[in-house]
Formats: sequence, C-alpha cells, structure tokens
Amino acid sequence: MNDLQQNLLEDWELGQVSEETLLADFGIDLKQNTHFVVEEIEQAIQNKNADQLDLCINLIWLSGNCKRYIDLLNRLLLVPHHWSHQAITQNIQDIAHPSSIPFIKKVLESNFEYLDYTGSESAAIAKWFSWALASIGTPEAIDVLKEFSHSSNKGIAQEMQYRLRVCLKL
Repeated sequence: MNDLQQNLLEDWELGQVSEETLLADFGIDLKQNTHFVVEEIEQAIQNKNADQLDLCINLIWLSGNCKRYIDLLNRLLLVPHHWSHQAITQNIQDIAHPSSIPFIKKVLESNFEYLDYTGSESAAIAKWFSWALASIGTPEAIDVLKEFSHSSNKGIAQEMQYRLRVCLKL
C-alpha cells in the first residue's frame, strides 16, 4: 500500500473522507481486486503490526463483499495482533458459513486470553461466538454450543447454555 492509499484509509477511519471519495481516489478497485486486499492483510499479519492490520482489515469492509473473504476472516479470528475481533465475528455471523466453526471452536478453547484488550468479561465475549454459531445453525455448530455449555470457564458455559435454551429452543 502506498502513502496516498494509507492516508485515504486513515482519513476514512476518522470520518474525514467519504467511502465514495476513498474508492474513487484509491487507485485500485477494492470491489474487484481481492489479491490486493489479501496481500495487504497477509503482510500486516506477518509484520505483527496491529495498527497496520486494523487499517488493512478495513479493505475487506470497503470491498462490499465480505463473503469472498470468509477464509481470511476465519483466520483473523485467531490472529492476536489486531483490535477487530468483534467486527470480524459479526461479519462471520452475518455470512453464517460452516467453515467458520473450527475457528470459533479454537477461539473458545483459548479462553479469550488474546482478547483481554476488549476489557470485557468472558461471558460478553462468548456472546459474540454463540451468536455466530447459532447463525450458522448446522448440527456441527450446535454441537460446539453444546460442548462449550460445559466449559470450565463459567462465562463461556453460561452463554452457550443460554444460546441453546433461548435462541435455539434446545
């Protein structure tokens, strides 16, 4: 990403540039050029640069088609050095693709150690993932909800029990 593109993204994040202006001036068609988006995110992951990675994650949102990045979104759930886990989980919930299940399971197994930056209790974080699993709704997703309803982490267990009971009527 060149300096102009980085500045446009930063200005867009701050609300100083509209999405329309950013897309017009960016110099790359973010709605079509998936290779650019993936390469920028992969480079930021390799560099373990949280600020750059968060900036690059915006490229997914600006693409207008998060579904085509589901594999990357799934992987980003497990990458500790960024602050977009909740937004990523929301998009995974909206996409509701079964490929997300093993990644969500790994996050639940982590007890959210790398999500301490949120300042949230485990039950609040578990809610992100219980909603995503409920949205996916496959038998495998339900099995993960059931498995973690017995977690030794009380917040995770309570949230998964709630999601099974109330939202899925189980």
